[in-house]
Amino acid sequence: MTAQFFGSILVGLIVSALLFLPLLVWQYRRYGRFDALRMLWTTAGFVYATAIVAFTVFPLPEFTDGYCAAHGTRPLLDPLRFPRELVELVRSQGPRAVIGDGLVWEFVLNIVLFVPFGLIVRRVMEWPRGTVLAAALGTSLLIELTQLTGNWGLAPCAYRFADTTDLLTNTTGAVAGLGLAAITPRLLSTKAHLFAHRERARPVTRGRRGLGMVLDCWFLVLAAVLGGTAGSTLFTLAQSGPDGALSPEQYLALERTIVTGAWIAALGVIVVPAVIGTGASLGQRTVYLAPVAKNGSRVRLLARALTVHGAMVTALFCGFPSALLVLPLGAAALLAVAVDPRGLSCLLTGCLLRDARQPASGAVADGPGTGAAPTRDPVGATR
Repeated sequence: MTAQFFGSILVGLIVSALLFLPLLVWQYRRYGRFDALRMLWTTAGFVYATAIVAFTVFPLPEFTDGYCAAHGTRPLLDPLRFPRELVELVRSQGPRAVIGDGLVWEFVLNIVLFVPFGLIVRRVMEWPRGTVLAAALGTSLLIELTQLTGNWGLAPCAYRFADTTDLLTNTTGAVAGLGLAAITPRLLSTKAHLFAHRERARPVTRGRRGLGMVLDCWFLVLAAVLGGTAGSTLFTLAQSGPDGALSPEQYLALERTIVTGAWIAALGVIVVPAVIGTGASLGQRTVYLAPVAKNGSRVRLLARALTVHGAMVTALFCGFPSALLVLPLGAAALLAVAVDPRGLSCLLTGCLLRDARQPASGAVADGPGTGAAPTRDPVGATR
């Protein structure tokens, strides 16, 4: 049980880390801002989901020859089995025997297992209570069917008991979770509150600018992977022989094609957003940031996009020794954000930075960033 407990925490945290950036994008586009508490509750949900799997499926037995014949299970369909066995236990061994009986502890733990279900689903997803209970019952039924069918046929036989009593205990645990959600402090913004303030402009902070930079890197990596994959696929289809094999020279050409496809795709992710709309990068658009150029110059906005990301992508494409410039350029970009929330690209091109939900200021002036934008002026503007 200890291995299952810590294993579920580890797997849940890994899943949360892998999905952090997609969830960050989803939060900003849905609610207009990053909600750290909601992200923590979401992480708790992932940990809980992996715990459900860990405690209902694992550990797997060693399916040796004859295991199924000797240890095969059958479904327990009598819903009154537990109360009858409990009464028999008290009659035969006395009330004190209840405390150390494994059957009683199994009953209690099945209730405890679903307390977080009612709490998390009600608190985070804000489902109606009846829907939460129906979902808990459905999840419990899915668990029992998984155990009844030997993990849906993936195991040679059923190795855990499918018990109808668990449907009652799990749903009871969800009821307890609903009660816990009702009596504990919320400490979490409701969806209605987040939606009501979704279009409100917020200060341009260093943290928000940094999140935009991280998302930009993520979008660039995704574009490079897709571009390289597309280049590889097209080259292989066009150049491979009848048996699908490539010559050594073709393998070298394939490598160049992959790198070129990745570079073109990454450069497209940089250039296209700079010449349409506000000129903001994909990461900046995600966190509702928009650069402001003097006189609305599109050329200046394009230069801003190419100054850092374009230079880094091209340096990587050119290979050694140009690729050595990527690390110092990235470090300079991070240092610039620590000094001024506009970041290195805006500082070098004389652009300002504003919340995309506020109107662009008519007059734009050069000047140092303030660390947080005033309500109406872009970062770096002077009154």
